[in-house]
Amino acid sequence: MSAGGRASHGIAYRPEIDGLRAIAVVAVILYHAGFGWLPGGVLGVDIFFVISGYLITGILTKDLEAGEFLLWRFYERRIRRILPALLLVTALCVPLAWRVMLPDDLENFGQSVVGTMLFVNNVVLMATSGYFGIHAQFRPLLHSWSLGVEEQYYLVVPLLMWAAWRLGKLRGVAIGIAAVTLLSLIACLWHWPLGPRGNFFLITSRAWELGAGSLAVLAQPRLRRLASERAGAALALAGLAMSAVPLFLRAGESGPGLSTIVPVAGVCLILIFGGSRDPAGRLLSSAPFVGVGLISYSAYLFHQPVFAFARLVSLEPPSLTTMTLLLPPVFLLAWASWRWVERPFRDRTRVRTGTVLLTTGSASAVLLAIGLVFHFNAGFYRNWPELNDGSVVAADNPNIAYNKGPNRFSGVPLPETRERVRILVLGDSFGRDFINMGLESGGFDKAVVSIDQADRCGAQTPKLRSQVRNADFIVIVQRFEASALECLRRRIESLGEIDATRILVIGRKGFGQNNNAVMLMPREQRLNWRAGPSAEVTAVNDALRHMLPREMFVDVMAILGDDRGRVRVFTPEGKFISQDREHLTRPGARYVGTILFRDPALAPIARAIADSQKAVPPTRP
Repeated sequence: MSAGGRASHGIAYRPEIDGLRAIAVVAVILYHAGFGWLPGGVLGVDIFFVISGYLITGILTKDLEAGEFLLWRFYERRIRRILPALLLVTALCVPLAWRVMLPDDLENFGQSVVGTMLFVNNVVLMATSGYFGIHAQFRPLLHSWSLGVEEQYYLVVPLLMWAAWRLGKLRGVAIGIAAVTLLSLIACLWHWPLGPRGNFFLITSRAWELGAGSLAVLAQPRLRRLASERAGAALALAGLAMSAVPLFLRAGESGPGLSTIVPVAGVCLILIFGGSRDPAGRLLSSAPFVGVGLISYSAYLFHQPVFAFARLVSLEPPSLTTMTLLLPPVFLLAWASWRWVERPFRDRTRVRTGTVLLTTGSASAVLLAIGLVFHFNAGFYRNWPELNDGSVVAADNPNIAYNKGPNRFSGVPLPETRERVRILVLGDSFGRDFINMGLESGGFDKAVVSIDQADRCGAQTPKLRSQVRNADFIVIVQRFEASALECLRRRIESLGEIDATRILVIGRKGFGQNNNAVMLMPREQRLNWRAGPSAEVTAVNDALRHMLPREMFVDVMAILGDDRGRVRVFTPEGKFISQDREHLTRPGARYVGTILFRDPALAPIARAIADSQKAVPPTRP
């Protein structure tokens, strides 16, 4: 994410590039603010990547041609451009995070601080944005993943260009970058090496976008000579359309792919053929576009923390009106950062290199240490009596470990003879929650329990078929999504001619939308707080209710909720039912399980267990 500016080292200033930056940053900001009419706003990051590759490769090429290539000088320029504003934003986030975040969020924030300081937050986010990942809208440093991608690219490309230059001058550089770009594009299209999530975050699937910009600057002299002035203007205008139109059309993709080639190619056309006098260039070079482009880096840095903390202190998702009102502060902060942080640090006559290195190095070290403290203390979980059930004596967070406890029931063979009630749970972490509810409430005291956690969407191994055949009850418990219920239908059909009364599907559960905001309430108010379900949970449960027979579907939210559908966030003893709003704490499992296993919805299991001949605990491998 290169900073905007009046000139780049050795490169003539082109105002239309700042105009492109303006389009990119406004698209990203509006997308993150939740403006639905801009479904492809995330492509703004891809535009930034292409611009960055173009400018940095142009600078390095000029240095190589002039015999002035110095690696340390290149990184000094990167430090001046990137670190001061980034350190400011990160430092401002720390006290706010300490004040408003629950332990899981604070621990994750600490991880992101470390990732941001080391420019590997893209890797950190990929590793932590799975099932237990904190919701993206609550991550103040979510957007710093793109800086990690850029800096990882610039760890390799300068050395590659230097080596290729020594072997084959400009031609060698072009061949080297073309090879990197092609390999990265192939990895992107094949989602290699870690599937869609890795495709979004990792340099392997993003380098081709920066490489496209690099190739654009290398090919520009020859291509401009081949095109007439009118043809060049037409190509630049076509490039603007190719870059802008997908911002309003693209949806449903989680990362770069085949469709991303269109806006990337469009940006390249503008960079190669654009100028300040052609129609596209005149628009992009206009004062509003250039003004926003100049502060685009700081605007990009500030927007996500502003949005994230606004959401963290709100009980309900902020309205679009609220998010709109946050836009002026974002751009005001961006202007102040550009005026008093970015510009001074980029000016060697105002801030010497030694001062830059000392200041940024010290600040980075302090922030890195803070991030590590937040991480290794698990967000200071032990300081929260609402979450600490007495089992926490060190700096650990037992939530995930507690949920994973039922893994010991994974694959437990269900006996062919019915000495005890045999229960097969098909599910994920929500399935493990269900087992914890049964264990904590005594609902499984006379049962043999087994869980199969593979997401096969109906496919059955011979072992699973045997388990299904032997089970008295099959309980399907997953984090169902409304768009993927066909998989559930196929799974139920795959169970064969099993009596429907032996199959139970447990609906989605949710305990508030933002418990960070709940903790900002006075104690008595928050302990009695009841939260309504999210729109997603309601939609999923409604879909399940219409899809399944009445006796098969167990609507947990209806069982727990009051007449307005609201559920408790705390147990009567004042403990959080769920910290992440979905998975249960130990007190939460005890509270919910006690209610659920006494409800008529689970009466078939309760009656079968009551009729069991032997009262022995469930098999524990």
